[in-house]
Amino acid sequence: MRIQTVRFGEVTIDEQKIITFAAGLPGLEAYSRFAVLQFDESYPITWLQCVDEPSICLPVVDSFLVMPDYAFNLADEDVKELELRGPEDLQVLSVMVIPDNIEQMTVNQVAPVVINMRTGAARQIILNGGDFNARLPIFEELIKRIKEGRADAGAVAQAE
Repeated sequence: MRIQTVRFGEVTIDEQKIITFAAGLPGLEAYSRFAVLQFDESYPITWLQCVDEPSICLPVVDSFLVMPDYAFNLADEDVKELELRGPEDLQVLSVMVIPDNIEQMTVNQVAPVVINMRTGAARQIILNGGDFNARLPIFEELIKRIKEGRADAGAVAQAE
């Protein structure tokens, strides 16, 4: 399937890898279908691209790749809605903010995007309590991971 994007032009995605947010994303409730795009030149940053609106594209990163100690409990409601059978179904992405000065980039630990890679069901959850930061500085950790050359742990669609 070919989709138009503002950031990357026309890209080809595997229709089977489209993820669906039943309730949309907070602030973007009208849009439910997204694809996770990965490009070698932006590794380990990937992109949550809306399939139906070319201008909506969020930078995201595999939460556990850059925050190895990141841990939270999913509510029973989230597990049920996402039809999760086990941890092998799960991919967790964190939305990034990348300002002009990239050394000030941050990641949102409070509202991870949780995806069932088996079914494509997705949800952005809000974590209450805990010691989570909505604007965690991430530049140094990201550079460290790039230099280590760690393999991508997430199962994401490779854009063509």
